[in-house]
Amino acid sequence: MILQIDIGNTRIKWRLRDQCRTLDRGVSAHGDYPWLAEKNIVRVWVSSVVVAESERLIEALGAAGLPAPEFASAQFCLGDVVSGYQEPHTLGVDRWLALLGARQRVAEAVLVVDAGTALTVDLLASDGRHLGGYIAPGLALMRQSLALKSHALAVDSASCDTALPGRSSAEAIEAGLTAMGRGVIVAGCDSLRKAGSEPTILFTGGDGPHWQRVLGEGEVVPELLFAGLERYFLAQ
Repeated sequence: MILQIDIGNTRIKWRLRDQCRTLDRGVSAHGDYPWLAEKNIVRVWVSSVVVAESERLIEALGAAGLPAPEFASAQFCLGDVVSGYQEPHTLGVDRWLALLGARQRVAEAVLVVDAGTALTVDLLASDGRHLGGYIAPGLALMRQSLALKSHALAVDSASCDTALPGRSSAEAIEAGLTAMGRGVIVAGCDSLRKAGSEPTILFTGGDGPHWQRVLGEGEVVPELLFAGLERYFLAQ
């Protein structure tokens, strides 16, 4: 079996794969590794954006007698996917893998919206060229930043409607955050259209379903990064 791990800024997502089948999957906190007792793991593929957690994972796998993890990294190109960064290694590995997964899923122009701690929007042209992207704070991070400045700006997102405009301070905050995030995504769509392509939008990350509802189009692909992780390591 192959253990695939996505270490994000706030949590870990993982799945166990046997050939083309997913045998188990889950989400856990940093430092919580529920699969350590599994003895049939032959490889461990990892995407990580948190160095300290990567180091802790290496120690935990070694102590459990499991294979050492293999870490993906951003590249200049893989297949026909070509990084748009002047220094390709500085592109977040999670964004690179999401682009690989998107290209495997859609052969035309794609806008990849990864909505987690950060809201990242990446443009992939129909020929596989990465045209750059946008990075903005995610919904939770934006709410936290407002709450840190004033208790009056603290909102319970579960109780708020995102209808525009808001008719209470809580609704107005949610409306403002939604408008900001929507603007970033629409800017990405407009850039691809100016490049001559009508993009397919793929949403991933914890807030992906929210933004799909806001935009009213596109597809939610929760395991887009894992698809890219498989493509990355199978190409090595």
